[in-house]
Amino acid sequence: MKILLWLKNLKWYFKLIIVLTLVGAGYFGYTKIFTSTSATTYQTAKVTKGTLITSIAATGSITSGNTTNISTKASGTVTKVYVKNGDTVKKGQKILDITLDSDGIERRSSAWVNYLKAQEAVVSATKAKQDVSIQIWKDRQAITDAEEVTSHIENFANLSDDEKHQKEEVVSQAKLAFDVTAATYANADANIAAAKINQQATYLDYQDVSGSIVSPALGIINNLTLTAGSTMTASTSQSTTTGSTYASSQNIGFIRSTNNQYQAKVSLTEVDATKVEAGQKVNITMDAHSDKAFTGTVLAVDVSGSSSSGVSSYPATILMDPTELPIYPNMTVSAMIITSIQADVILATSTAITTSNGVSTVQIMKNETPVSKEVEIGKSNDTQTVIVSGLTEGETIVTGSSTSVKNNNTTSAFSNSRQGGEMRMPGF
Repeated sequence: MKILLWLKNLKWYFKLIIVLTLVGAGYFGYTKIFTSTSATTYQTAKVTKGTLITSIAATGSITSGNTTNISTKASGTVTKVYVKNGDTVKKGQKILDITLDSDGIERRSSAWVNYLKAQEAVVSATKAKQDVSIQIWKDRQAITDAEEVTSHIENFANLSDDEKHQKEEVVSQAKLAFDVTAATYANADANIAAAKINQQATYLDYQDVSGSIVSPALGIINNLTLTAGSTMTASTSQSTTTGSTYASSQNIGFIRSTNNQYQAKVSLTEVDATKVEAGQKVNITMDAHSDKAFTGTVLAVDVSGSSSSGVSSYPATILMDPTELPIYPNMTVSAMIITSIQADVILATSTAITTSNGVSTVQIMKNETPVSKEVEIGKSNDTQTVIVSGLTEGETIVTGSSTSVKNNNTTSAFSNSRQGGEMRMPGF
């Protein structure tokens, strides 16, 4: 009460001074409590020298395994099986015999006739080459004889211009006949080769319908389920062009090759397709063998590509390196195609580089302070970039930063505090 009475009796300007003093003290306390300071922390990394590997990711599947199907068009009853699953067989080795039914016998007879005709075609093509060879010498002699006569035309003063022209025409016709014969001779080898290919094809057709099935390749027998007494019925299809019916092949097993190589096909975007080429190395992973890594080589890129819903894709064929693990067609693969390898280059973390208007810069640490520096950059991958010039190995660069804010005091001079369960105003 005495304090209040004393304040009441003060002059007004003393009261004003007291009020201003209290306001100043309050403002000073507020700034001390709520004024904060900020601190920046920099993340850094060292510039290194090493090897930059750039790659392209793609997905696809196994398109062909190391297997060859054992197929036949024969129909009848199996009489004897010479091998079992797991056996190693040579190409042409007999696998089983079939006693053909009436349809099978008819197909075999027709196939044998076609094979004999193909044999005759080979003999005819070979003889045709011999005949045309003899004709070449005859045509060459005809040219010589015609030129001999023409060379003495000036000695026959009584010949007219038409007669002279006829003599010259004989030479021209002889040369033309020689050219035709020579062209026929040049094509003779191709005709013989085509006849032999057809002969081989007709023989394979005959084998397909014969009662003896042989191994199509060297390897290990797998998935052979036929036994003596098994019945085989050949399904038939109708040709859309000739209308005739023909027997369709049926697979009775397969031969697994001993080289254990597979092919995969992956899909590339139109951007990536221009960077991939034959011979590039590939790292491969598979869901079927998630704990294993495989390698391979790009065989080819189909640049014709395809388009679906406005998106273009280009298939690339990959030859996998040999492996003993079981791999089957249509298994999913993930491929990393290595497009380039640069050794012994200066490397910087890609996040440390800023590029604007074609100018690239980094911040290097000097006396704990970041300083901007211009650099020339080269190729990059997902994490690193080649520095062509501007940095040296061992320099420290800024890869990121973070800012923290700190109050000078955690308790306000005007904040409420609880003591003994009642509210108190500090200072009173």
